This record gives sequence, C-alpha cells and structure tokens, in this order.
Amino acid sequence: MHEGRASSLAPALAQLAALAAEGTVTNAAARSGTSQPTLSRAIAAWERDLGFPIVTRSGRRVALSEQGRVLAAAAADALDTIDDALRQVRGESARPTLTVGFLRSLGPTVAGELITSFLRGRPDVVVVHREGSSAELADALAEGRMDITITAPRPPERLGWMPLGRQALVLVVPAGHWAAGREDVALADVRGEAFLALDRRFDARRRADALCASAGFAARIVLEADNLLTVRDYVAAGMGIAVLPADATPSARTKSVLIRSDDASRSFGLAWDPHRLPDDGRDLIRHAETVSAKYPGWADVLG
Repeated sequence: MHEGRASSLAPALAQLAALAAEGTVTNAAARSGTSQPTLSRAIAAWERDLGFPIVTRSGRRVALSEQGRVLAAAAADALDTIDDALRQVRGESARPTLTVGFLRSLGPTVAGELITSFLRGRPDVVVVHREGSSAELADALAEGRMDITITAPRPPERLGWMPLGRQALVLVVPAGHWAAGREDVALADVRGEAFLALDRRFDARRRADALCASAGFAARIVLEADNLLTVRDYVAAGMGIAVLPADATPSARTKSVLIRSDDASRSFGLAWDPHRLPDDGRDLIRHAETVSAKYPGWADVLG
C-alpha cells in the first residue's frame, strides 16, 4: 500500500521539489512549468491519497505543512540522485552539494544574501536549503544531515562557530493596536494582553519568556505554533500580540515595535562540525568572513 502511495507521487517529484525550493504554490508552479490552479488541484489530490495535509492555509497564505516539508525535501533529494545518475551515465563529474540549515526568521535576509553572494563566485556548487529550530539544526549537524547552519544561540564548544550579527526581539502587534504607532514599548505595558508564541523548542520562545519574566509577569499564551508566519498571521487577525525575532518581511496588517530592554536581542552565527565540514563549507565560511570584513553589520536584523 505504501508503495502505491509513493508511486502516485513519483510523476510529481519536480513539483514537490519546487515547493521545497520556493515555499509557495504560486512560485512553485512557475518553477515547475505549470499553472497555479493545476498545482493546487494536484496538491489536493495528493492530500486525498495520502491522508494528511501537504500545505497549511491561513487566510490567503499557503505554506508547506510539517509533513509537506518532509515530502518536498525528499523529492528534491530524489531528483538530485537522478541528476547525479545521469551525469555518471554521461561521464560528467557530479556537482558538489552543500547543505545549509538556518533559522526561519533568518531565511529571507541573512541566509538569502549570504548564499546568493557565495554562489556568484561558486556557480559549480549546489546549495540545499533546510529550515528548522535551533534544536533541529543542532541535531542535524550532529547527525551529519547538514554541513553548516545559521543559528542561535551558540552551539556546544565541540562545534565550530563564527558570529555573524545580532537579531532584535520585537513586539508584533496588529496594525490597529495602540502600540503600533510607538517607536518602542515596555513589555510591562502589555502584561494583561493575550500572547501568541512559538513553541518551546525555539530559542526565540525561551528568550521571549525571559523578557516577560524580567518585566514582572508570565505571558498569558493563548496559542502556540511552530512557524513564525503562522504566529504573525494570527496576530494580524487580532487574536493577540507576540514577541518574535525581527525579520524583514513586510506586512500591512502587523507592526513590529522595539522592546525597551537591553536583553531584547540575540547573537547568531555560522555553526558547523569541524570533523564533517566539506571544503565547500570552508569556502562559505571564508566568504562570510570576507563579507563581514567589507560590510560590518551587514547581517544585523534590528527591527
């Protein structure tokens, strides 16, 4: 039975891989050479056949579910394997692959800028992106499933570490909230409000709880999620407010307000296992060092 289910997905490997690379149905459709309605119907058919959601929907936003991310990543790996086999049959050398993991809040800005500039000078390298929480990234490094990560906080001493920048923790409120027009806010001023939060696997959640404790209260959490975009969407819908890592994602429905505290930020950087790091990973580290020396503060995400 499982073989039959897998077989039903086999013709759609390129579409699933496109979902892994792009993260949205519209962009994945364009990447895989199909229309958005056609891909949406295909996803619905896969979900009926498999019995679990491949995407999650929040308002107009569509994102891969946890199960969908696993399937899409497997599809991308399968296509890479096929590509490698074709190159072998043709007598071509395989392109080196570098697996880079990163915190979701650092994906659009830091990871995107660093990888894009790196690939300009190394077009021969295939970079595989993987998102996750800090705990998931640390486990992936330890198990050899990732070559290098962009993460926080600093991992155990046995892993290599290169600081990249600082990321603010901000108060995210609906656009109509009384604090939306403020430059900054004291958390004590919102102590009675409903909070939305990332789950406790995330370093950002633990830091948010500590900030509230320092302000003299424990946040009244009404919803937990494992995705920053999901939490922001619920904030936009007026369900509550949230302390989240700052990112550069524009939104007309929410406002990010600086928190009045010296502890409302965290450092992040590159982490790797020195015993497993491939040469292309060392090249990426040298590239990051060059960029940081030339453009100090380039990676800072300060609200």
